[in-house]
Amino acid sequence: MGAGAPSASGAAVRDGVTVAVLCRADEPALARTLRSLEDGAGHLVRDGREVDFAICVNGPTGSGAALAAAQAMVARCAPGTARVLIDARADKARAWNLVRATCTTPLIAYCDADVEVAPDALAQLVAALDASPGVLLASARQVPEFGPFASEPATGDARRATLVARAAAIPYRFDFQVVGGRLYVMRTSAVERMPEGLLLEDGWLSARLGNDALRTVREAEVRFHPPTTLADYFRERMRTEAGKLQIRDERRAAGRAQEPIARYRWHEMASALGPADLPLVAVHLGVRLVSRALAELAARRGRSIAWAPVASSKPHSTEVP
Repeated sequence: MGAGAPSASGAAVRDGVTVAVLCRADEPALARTLRSLEDGAGHLVRDGREVDFAICVNGPTGSGAALAAAQAMVARCAPGTARVLIDARADKARAWNLVRATCTTPLIAYCDADVEVAPDALAQLVAALDASPGVLLASARQVPEFGPFASEPATGDARRATLVARAAAIPYRFDFQVVGGRLYVMRTSAVERMPEGLLLEDGWLSARLGNDALRTVREAEVRFHPPTTLADYFRERMRTEAGKLQIRDERRAAGRAQEPIARYRWHEMASALGPADLPLVAVHLGVRLVSRALAELAARRGRSIAWAPVASSKPHSTEVP
């Protein structure tokens, strides 16, 4: 797998793809994510694509599990087709830039480190870009998972379907025509660099590229665990709302219009929600409104909101590279 690798099917070699994983050094689920991406990369290779991997492990080393998982993948891959980048600063936007600077392929896939990617998701995202030259970025559909992932034992943790987790999952029923940050494929030339310190890099990409240049491919799925506790949901939403304020301030400083990043189809959303969903919507809106108010207050006082891990969205079992 990687540059110079012949297509297993004998087909002509097509545009190459760099598969990038941005991972904090204390991430416990990287090994699982990499295994699912390897399966997906196999589909691309059989389609005549050259594929290479770039894993950026950033932040304090912690237990070293993430770095061990990354190095184990490099050992499994053909020489020169996988690389590990290490950065002591825990900054996802900075990690994004580091990978982008080393990328020489026309397409780059960015993936979070705590998800499970469907085997054909990468191929479907690349195909969507092939079919639509005007689309600059194609995102996978983000699917909340309340039980164990497909690759986990059936006896895995089943305590995830809490009221909070189901409320956190409500927005993922709809397509807001924005970047789905857990897995997307982008034309490498579309963006060269993003500002470091961003809390909502997918929102920044959405604002930078514009809704019409984005596509969500619903057949391409990436699964994730939503937060299960109210404290963790607040941490996640505070980061999101503070990230929106960063984007608002950048736009304001540049004299750009302050239109919403997302496209809200209110009638479609209202018709899709039933009476049983009302408590979930109430929890979601309540957390969102309070988080926004707290983020605004912190911004007025000149305080920054630091990234904080959302522990209840992580696996409860130990990963083995």
